[in-house]
Amino acid sequence: ERAEEVARVAALLERARAGQGALVTVEGPAGIGKSSLLRACRRRAQALGMRVLEARGDGVSMESPFAAVRELLGPAVREARAPGLFEGSARLAAPVFEGDVDPGEDHERAVAVLYGLHWLVADLAERGPLALLVDDGHWLDPASVRFLAYLARRISTLPVLLVVAVRRGEPTGAGPALAELAAPAVRLAALSETASAELVRRRLGPRADGELCRSCHDATGGNPFYLGELVTGLSEQGERPSVEAARRVRRLGAGAVGRSVLIRLGRLGGDCERLAQAVAILGPGAPLRQAAALSELAREAAEAAADRLRATDLFGPGALLSFAHPIVHEAIRAEMPRSRRAALHARAAELLLAEGAPAERVAAHLLSAEPYGEAWVVEALRTGARQAMGRGAPETAVSLLHRALAEPPRAQTRVEVLLELGRAEAMLPINHAFASLREALALAGDEAERVRVAEVLAAALVDSVQTRAARAVLEDVLRDSDHLDAGVVERLEAHLLGAGASDLTATRRILARTERHFARARRDEVSDPLMLVALAGTGVLTGLPAAQAAELARQALRHPRLLDHLIAYNSATRTLAWTDQLDEAAEAQDVGIAEAQRRGSAPLFMHASTVRSITALRMGQLGVAEDHAERAHEVAREMGAEHFAAMFLLPVLIERGRLEEGRALAESLRLDEADLRLWQGAVVLAERGRVRIGLGELDDGVADVLEADRRMTAASCDLSVFTSWVPTAVRALAGLGRTSEARQLAERERAMAEAFGACGRLAIAVSLCGELTPGKAGLASLREAVDRLNASPARLEWVRSLVALGIGLRDRGQLPAARKTLAKALDAAHACGAAALAQTARAALVTTGARPRRASLHGPEALTPAELRAAQMAARGLSNREVAQALFVSTKTVEAQLSAAYGKLGIRSRAQLGAALRLGADPPATDSPVPLRPAAASGGI
Repeated sequence: ERAEEVARVAALLERARAGQGALVTVEGPAGIGKSSLLRACRRRAQALGMRVLEARGDGVSMESPFAAVRELLGPAVREARAPGLFEGSARLAAPVFEGDVDPGEDHERAVAVLYGLHWLVADLAERGPLALLVDDGHWLDPASVRFLAYLARRISTLPVLLVVAVRRGEPTGAGPALAELAAPAVRLAALSETASAELVRRRLGPRADGELCRSCHDATGGNPFYLGELVTGLSEQGERPSVEAARRVRRLGAGAVGRSVLIRLGRLGGDCERLAQAVAILGPGAPLRQAAALSELAREAAEAAADRLRATDLFGPGALLSFAHPIVHEAIRAEMPRSRRAALHARAAELLLAEGAPAERVAAHLLSAEPYGEAWVVEALRTGARQAMGRGAPETAVSLLHRALAEPPRAQTRVEVLLELGRAEAMLPINHAFASLREALALAGDEAERVRVAEVLAAALVDSVQTRAARAVLEDVLRDSDHLDAGVVERLEAHLLGAGASDLTATRRILARTERHFARARRDEVSDPLMLVALAGTGVLTGLPAAQAAELARQALRHPRLLDHLIAYNSATRTLAWTDQLDEAAEAQDVGIAEAQRRGSAPLFMHASTVRSITALRMGQLGVAEDHAERAHEVAREMGAEHFAAMFLLPVLIERGRLEEGRALAESLRLDEADLRLWQGAVVLAERGRVRIGLGELDDGVADVLEADRRMTAASCDLSVFTSWVPTAVRALAGLGRTSEARQLAERERAMAEAFGACGRLAIAVSLCGELTPGKAGLASLREAVDRLNASPARLEWVRSLVALGIGLRDRGQLPAARKTLAKALDAAHACGAAALAQTARAALVTTGARPRRASLHGPEALTPAELRAAQMAARGLSNREVAQALFVSTKTVEAQLSAAYGKLGIRSRAQLGAALRLGADPPATDSPVPLRPAAASGGI
């Protein structure tokens, strides 16, 4: 009665072999036949020529991080290691399979490992289609579940079928992590009465009458395993299939199965019972020597007991000891008193430690041992936690360190354990109150230790977007700054700027506190790169002249250590972009993207891509800007950082003329009071207003942009540094008849732009005042704006000012000059990919009597940004795999982009790409294949 389910899985295998991968879960209660269906899946996959890799969860060994992944992929890794499987991005997965790994506390390690494992599977799949079969998924370790969920989101482009058998709704090892495996499910139902009768008669013979068969079905609910155990018991007892037997069976129920297992075990004698209990503690695949030592049996006695347990089908076949079915394991383990289980786990940990077993295996047993205040236990748990961090499994480290605290550690060790726990908690994708770090701060023995803990706590709070709490911690430590070393104070003040300046309710207070550092920077007395970055970013936000802010950013970027702190590095390059140092910004940002790619860190890649999109946008490279912003947004959405990335994607969508997409994105974002207290929230609000104005919703749009400006101004912050909102608002106000407000806003912007000193912003402000000023004076301002930008890299603003000049000439009746200017603006807008400006220029040009040409539908101009980027990288010699790894997409996505590019370029092969694209300059740094290495630690805030 499994034909339908088998056929469904077989169809998925066929599609996977053809390149359309999928995840499917097989669900049902214990004993329902999930393992049998996986065995059928294995046979079918092998018949199709697919490589089958298997793993099975259990409640003991799966306490180790990535235990299931090592079991699943380990055979293929060991077999393929010689040809260089761990090359490229797959190298980032190596710590999962290494015996000893370097401890890691960097936030990107956990994500980098998942990325590396994904590419490891992709590389294995290139050698032939895969069937990945995972039984008892409810017992998997959380790190393995996290990877399977990560793989499932990318599996559709791989020739891989992932089948995971799970019990839903039971309190099992994987816990909440199982919810991540949302997938189409094959749900197994109980056997019918007819099928149950067939199974009963196979074991008891045709004499089993209908009443006995019905009784067996009723007693077990049609559960195949329970049914088999019940019939085995009847057969062993030599019962005839009589009416009386049927009545007894009807009274038993499925709960008798566990008792049946224990009765069978008891009949085998004390040695078998002790050996079975030892295996229940050690977990599946236990070597006989370990089980014998734990059960305190001599070798000969242990061997004889193992043979008896195999003969009665309690143990499976094979030299390594495992139970025949998880239910048998669970029944024997559940029968042991809690104190005996705990004592055996403690003894198992000692045995494994003496054998030199991996630290996480030792620590896994200590999780179930009773605390006794033993120092070796605390150290073993800490070592296991460090190994887990090195493998990118912070959730395991958190469990081990909580257990270490329960031991408990000695007083002088407690602060260190709390600190390690807090660092591990900070790597989890959920917010914490960080009680462990707060306790460590309270217990800190001296000022140096207090500062060290405060920095870790503040960084953790900032990373979980608890900036107010971080600011409070830092301010509290700095209250006693008279007793602190000057370098320590500077470092803490840098953290305070990073933690507090984005909070609009605290910006004034933070600035007052750190004003002396701005004064020191003006005297060239600041050398710490993180302080320089903080001063540059905060300064540009709060009105520091562009030249001064840019110079602070340059000083920071010249420091060789800054690249280790990649988020701070990106912040410095963002300051260069905001101050119109666009060529410098682009060059530095390409280095940052290459570093994020080398680390294999999607979060860092997201940060680097967002800042690169700003620069490309302002340089008039709208295709490049869109490509970076969209890929950053995709990664950010998966990370739960959608607000941050949307802030950079929305202006690109506006300039590309994709206003409806902009509306959908803006309206999908929550903007409550907590969001709007941050400058990032205010910027998103302003961009939403610009979208609404572009769609003709002038009242709502103006309300959004003016509210964003009000919030920023109240905090002494300058919204125009981040977004060109004023021209949109001024034109909307004029359209609503609020001319006086429009003029006041334009004049205010010009004054602020002159004080700020960035060329592009000042030119646009001059152009805007020219639009509002009639006659020759207004036209002179429009020409001045164009002249200011003729030699500037801010090409988008130059096109914008050129369009404004053309419209100004037309409105003043100078049609020949208007046609010439608008035609030039139209060509430039097309070259930039600025569809919105091109549409404005075209419409204005038509009103002058001209007939502008249409945009090309073929050639490089017809390619989407993603198609163009993939084609450029392929033309420069990168393989599809290298392109995919550099851009954090799948190989199949690259194949599709190149196929579309070939069609639009009218070519048939990769060799023709160079000529078709008319390549000239050397490729940017981000397009070059880069060697990948595990992420380096990146401390600081």
